[in-house]
Amino acid sequence: MDRPEILVFADSDSRVKLSEVLYGIEEEGVPYRVVEATGDAGTIAHQAAVESRLGVGVGAASGRVAVTTEKLVAAAPYISINLNASRAVDRAVGANAARLVKRIPLKAL
Repeated sequence: MDRPEILVFADSDSRVKLSEVLYGIEEEGVPYRVVEATGDAGTIAHQAAVESRLGVGVGAASGRVAVTTEKLVAAAPYISINLNASRAVDRAVGANAARLVKRIPLKAL
């Protein structure tokens, strides 16, 4: 299925830690889909962005979460922080991924 959605690529350990990030995306009203992937957060975020019809991807791996667009290089994601450092920050990361799609101002991290 090729519907417009943010793709969230995550390693098996990070998938269970993404709830706040996913809530942030949901709160902004943008659909998403979580897919298991391997690699570092920036690389898999870039892969997700390239595969997403919306051009925005989230990657979570090895305790990090990254948000990027298909236009940025994999080595330089738009956002890259520690996952689960704070519930509020995790939620803002998800909201910011959705806000990139909507092209509205981002929330402070």
